[in-house]
Amino acid sequence: MRRIRPLLLCLFLVAVPALGMKIHIDYDGATAFIDYQTFQFRETRKDLRRVSPSLHEWVARQIIGYARYGGLAMVPSEPDVYLAYYAAYQGELRLGPGDLEYAYGDDFTPGSYWEGGVGIRDGGKKSFTFKEGTVVVDVWDRERGVLVWRGMATGALKKDYNKNQARLAKALEKLMKRWEEM
Repeated sequence: MRRIRPLLLCLFLVAVPALGMKIHIDYDGATAFIDYQTFQFRETRKDLRRVSPSLHEWVARQIIGYARYGGLAMVPSEPDVYLAYYAAYQGELRLGPGDLEYAYGDDFTPGSYWEGGVGIRDGGKKSFTFKEGTVVVDVWDRERGVLVWRGMATGALKKDYNKNQARLAKALEKLMKRWEEM
């Protein structure tokens, strides 16, 4: 987590105020995050490519840059973790087991704020529905094939497209600050 501190300084330089944004974090309590040294970024079917390829590329570069600046090395194969994001730009975002390349581990317990906060969850099937405007960043362990960390920023996207880059910069800043606390 000490590798993430310099990342935060970079994020503060590009951050702008984002009113109404809330950050929520869920994680696998059995994971030793300090052991992760390498990563790969993965695109998803539910990112911003359909809405704006340029905004998607910007978000991908930001996530990759934050990971590198925080001390993780990007590798072409067999990383310790994969990083990806999902966006609820127009309407709700539903993520179920069929949408993901990983499972929710036994020690991954969603917080109690779901109902009325980020969205709703179906605990029995481990599926999640996120409110419109939410951006989700997932980190999963390649070897175990389980989600180890999920950061969610509600209010990170607005229908006013011109404000989204600034809002996303603030959301990623806040998410990475919470990653440092792990």
